[in-house]
Amino acid sequence: MKRMLLLVVLSAVLAIALACGEDAAAPQVIEVPGAPIIIEKEVIVEVPVEVVVEKEVIKEVRIPGETNVVEKIVEVMAPTTFGEAPQLAALVAAGQLPAVEERLPKNPMVIPVFRDIGKYGGTLRRGFLGPGDVNCNVGRVNGVMATRWTTDGFNITPFVAESWESSAGGKEWTFHLREGLRWSDGEPMTADDWMYALNDYFLNSDIRNPDTWVRGPGASTAVGAKIDDFTVKYTFDVPYLTLPSVFAGAACMSTSYPFVPSSYMKQFHADYSADADANAKAAGFESWGPYYVNRNDKRDNLDRPTVTPWVMQNTRGDEVIMLNRNPYYFAVDPAGNQLPYVDSWRFGLVTTPEVLMLQVVQGEVDFQARHMSITNFPILKENEDKGGYRMLTIPGFGGNDAMLNMNVTYDGPERVVLANKDFRFGLSHAIDREFINKVSLLGLGLPSNYLPPPGHPQHPGPEYETLNATFDVALANQFLDKVVPNRDGDGFRTLPDGDRMEIIIGATAAFGPWPDIAETVASNWAAVGVRARSDVVERSLLRSRQQANQVMAYMWGPGRAVNLFVQSPWVNCDVSCPWGRGYEIWYNTDGAEGTEPPADVKRITELVNQGTGLPPDEANPLAQQIYKYITDEQLIIGTARRSPLVQGIQVVNADLENVPASWANDTLFDTPFPSYPEQFFFR
Repeated sequence: MKRMLLLVVLSAVLAIALACGEDAAAPQVIEVPGAPIIIEKEVIVEVPVEVVVEKEVIKEVRIPGETNVVEKIVEVMAPTTFGEAPQLAALVAAGQLPAVEERLPKNPMVIPVFRDIGKYGGTLRRGFLGPGDVNCNVGRVNGVMATRWTTDGFNITPFVAESWESSAGGKEWTFHLREGLRWSDGEPMTADDWMYALNDYFLNSDIRNPDTWVRGPGASTAVGAKIDDFTVKYTFDVPYLTLPSVFAGAACMSTSYPFVPSSYMKQFHADYSADADANAKAAGFESWGPYYVNRNDKRDNLDRPTVTPWVMQNTRGDEVIMLNRNPYYFAVDPAGNQLPYVDSWRFGLVTTPEVLMLQVVQGEVDFQARHMSITNFPILKENEDKGGYRMLTIPGFGGNDAMLNMNVTYDGPERVVLANKDFRFGLSHAIDREFINKVSLLGLGLPSNYLPPPGHPQHPGPEYETLNATFDVALANQFLDKVVPNRDGDGFRTLPDGDRMEIIIGATAAFGPWPDIAETVASNWAAVGVRARSDVVERSLLRSRQQANQVMAYMWGPGRAVNLFVQSPWVNCDVSCPWGRGYEIWYNTDGAEGTEPPADVKRITELVNQGTGLPPDEANPLAQQIYKYITDEQLIIGTARRSPLVQGIQVVNADLENVPASWANDTLFDTPFPSYPEQFFFR
């Protein structure tokens, strides 16, 4: 039987194929123990493999007011012979590296290219703001997980796992691994690595709590079984039909992978090494558990093997972080050439986003959206030719780009009004969303509520786009008069007991003009007699205050309105309950602290838990109910969505090819990982 591969690409982003130059690169010296080897020309190895198109299906998705998305599904012959980067070929010739056929798994992952089969070489330059920025900056272009999201964000594909199936109504999941897949140190990945990750890492209380995929939607954690060297099975006490999609998330977090390089990590584990605790204390740790966590993090331990496309050469504390290609990366292009095409990434430390923007204008950055502010888009666009780059605007996938999470459980006197639906309706109708979109989002957004994108199966319907969210000052006053009709000497409304009322909006400049939008909202509210102000603080401080239930409302986005059931199953009442922190505390403490939710909020929690165990055609209507509830209650007051505010102002080197015109842009997808950076190449 022919070995086939399903390739899913978006032909809408393949409309214009750019020619790629064939100029010879300068000779490159590859340092190998002994004498250096001189490579006269970097070329991709010609692979005599016929690519046979067996089936082609075109599906158009028409979204009102947006570009039509055309999904092209093509089945091709999987390659049987393979090429490799010149650097690696030189190491093979010098006897320093096994042949490419020995480094690839028996059935490598075949990643389609967006335009052309690429050529090897080059270093991609990117900026980062400090050690805390490394994970979500470095990791999201260099991730790996069991499964992987497609570029459009609507489906998942095999990745480290070759295939999977479920049984017992979704309680049992069997994953088939790629035979011959190797870690970056050349050691094989087997079912033992997956079972070790479950039993000795996730379920070991000395190391961590089972707060990831291991904790299913039921009361018990996963039970794992090794079927053979390349097959594992997980059993949950209730159906967990979103598990493959959950496995596609957190691609940049090595601490969340369902597989661990056990042959390497056992030396730090007390169950396998009698010296583990003593070695941990010698390294400055209190016990072996925290030291194990440190050694398992590729950002801190460069010796930890990985299966990512590139391997980190510096820890997160360095001013320059280099990533070099992984000789054992398990993916190839459709012609059989081992990926990635680009040799390395260089992340340079910058002090501020403004310095990073200056580097972009000077042509010193090749691929960057993180820390690129939408307010700087006109300047960046104006300097495209000077900087040798092109600009893309990648819209947010769903949610809302500047949403107000109204804390109905706020621990203070204002709670009495924040918890009142009519009060929230009044605030919502007082907001001039068109003004916010034009001024703060450059007209690139869609004024609307907090919702998935149009056409998404969890979207509750077009009538919910602006329900309870139109700009109507008279209507706003009508609602507010029901709740807070009395005013003070300055014309501002007072609390029902006559005390002074002021709504404080927490905001941070972490991703764009949220402080400016918060100021606009406060001004809109003042026009209807609600005294309000923005409180702009650093991101971590805002987060800590929110977790302590000390904020009345805070601006954030996009809120992960992507798939409510593809998330960690301990989350309650819609993604950590951003509109009711007290409820979340109540759930997390089994009712010992916080605020007991009313019946309707408990019902939302039930829907979230049910959705993880249902097939999409049954789960999606539940998600629609949740979005309807949030909109009907205005628990999250949205301004606009589908703008490129959050990581969507994309700088791309003019010579960098195979970069799609757009991709699923959201935290869930670890953007820009859906752009498939492995197949980027320099013209």
